[in-house]
Amino acid sequence: MSEALLNQAAFALRRGDLGQAEHCCREVLGRDPRNFEACDALAVILSRSGRLAEAAYFFEQALKLNPDDAIARSSYGDVLRAMGRPAEAVEQYDRALRIQPDFTDAAISRAAALCAVDRPSEALEGLEPLAGREPRNLFVHYNRSVALAMLERFEEAVSACDAGLAVDPNCADAWHNRGVALFRLQRFAEAVESYDRAAAIAPGVAQLHINRGGALAALARYPEALVAYDRALALDPNSAYAYFNRGVGLTEMKRIEEAIVSYERALRLAPDYVLAEYNRALCRLQLGQLEEGFQGYEARHRLTPKPVLYPQSLRPGEDIAGKTLLVRGEQGLGDIIQFSRYLRLLQEADAKVILSVQPHLVRLLGSLNPRPQIIAWTDVPMAFDHHIALESLPGFFQTRLDTIPASIPYLSAEPALVEKWKQKRGADGFKIGIAWRSSASGASIGKTFSPAHFAALSKIPGVRLISLQKTEESAELGDLPPGLTIEQLGPDFDARPDAFVDSAAVMASLDLVISPDTAIAHLAGALGRPVWTALKYVPDWRWLLDRADTPWYPTMRLYRQPAPGDWPGLFAEMAAALATFKGYSQ
Repeated sequence: MSEALLNQAAFALRRGDLGQAEHCCREVLGRDPRNFEACDALAVILSRSGRLAEAAYFFEQALKLNPDDAIARSSYGDVLRAMGRPAEAVEQYDRALRIQPDFTDAAISRAAALCAVDRPSEALEGLEPLAGREPRNLFVHYNRSVALAMLERFEEAVSACDAGLAVDPNCADAWHNRGVALFRLQRFAEAVESYDRAAAIAPGVAQLHINRGGALAALARYPEALVAYDRALALDPNSAYAYFNRGVGLTEMKRIEEAIVSYERALRLAPDYVLAEYNRALCRLQLGQLEEGFQGYEARHRLTPKPVLYPQSLRPGEDIAGKTLLVRGEQGLGDIIQFSRYLRLLQEADAKVILSVQPHLVRLLGSLNPRPQIIAWTDVPMAFDHHIALESLPGFFQTRLDTIPASIPYLSAEPALVEKWKQKRGADGFKIGIAWRSSASGASIGKTFSPAHFAALSKIPGVRLISLQKTEESAELGDLPPGLTIEQLGPDFDARPDAFVDSAAVMASLDLVISPDTAIAHLAGALGRPVWTALKYVPDWRWLLDRADTPWYPTMRLYRQPAPGDWPGLFAEMAAALATFKGYSQ
């Protein structure tokens, strides 16, 4: 009778009648609770029905009856993996492979589970023999690609995907993973093509559309990226990650208020989404909402948690009169130059200040007035009462647009160096110090432009263009357009370990400084020198939006790209403005 019922169950399972198959198995177990075949078959039926907890129970019962059945062990591993218990699944696959070492399906599933517990090297080690033994097995190649991508061996991951797609060109997962690997190789256009192939096969995968949007955004195709994110949200309205990426795209399209809404939706879905909180703060700062913005800006400390060096954090509203404060610069050179103005406010509140910065900024910042005690990051500070990051001071002082401390200059050049560079450079002509290069990563992407864009300015009578880039940063000057001359200050310019002391001295007697959004612009502004700053279409938050002035530096004028990437349009506006610039005369 049991055998007949099990045959009926198998027949019902083949025709997809899971209810009848389950009924037959349960009838067998009602008569014979220790029937291994019935327990095993019922577990399979329940797993196909999506009733994973019940399936796991019956696999456990079956394996108590027959612990050496490799297929049942592997199937139990599959259920555990589907239940989000990959570490336990690995144990079952290992036992199955000890029983049957050539069990290919168990080896492949084991690799997937190992990747899920962040053990890609072991996964790859187990798959390599299969790649040679079963070159036409799609799942071997696909799981190899996953492990290789996790190991950041992206070229090999692409090759593994290609090998799998040669077996089955309609595998959406392989196309998707190929796109991920290509994205990490910064081959963004190819990544989009792979995502498109995946989406044509499996359009209902939200993460695929999010990843496709990321590749489109990397190509500055932001409207298309926005469509991709919206498609992802139509599939998964609870995707905080999609809302976050949508916010990034909207920011790049200068739709800042809408970006804030997207970040807020991400935060409603995932309240601990620190990067969304931080990006929302940057948007608020960009809109000039400084009090709210600087409050949220503190989220940066939770982005990459660091060891607590100094526990005595300064809290808002703390009485600092008579206290010793350690103020530590945490960001780039330009940020430290910009925010060092706040030290005076601390000193005016009767606090003693110890400023800790990069060693090569100590000498330049020594010209602050009143001068704080300045030490290098590598130095151990004397005893202090409270600690605060330099870049947190605007928030501590509840800065608004109309309360930004802008007493300029607050830095000065060393007189002996001013005279040295004045003599070396000469006094003839209208002297414009220029820079064109910024960092090529992070928030600095898109700030750099070619020195060739200065050609229109160089044609104005009497203008001399003098490079403020270090000699080793001036390789582009060997390939300038005919008629464009950019003077260099020689190999000893800013060659000493102390950053910008020569730059400050040269700027002291220049008629104008032109720079991208980099430390050179901040230095010129802090020195009170006339400075024109060339900004990309959607610039850093500190330059606000759509205005030619900045409350941070009264002597600075902002020039903005009229469209994304339009440096020629920006420099044409600069050249037209120079003729009416105060201080210029032919």
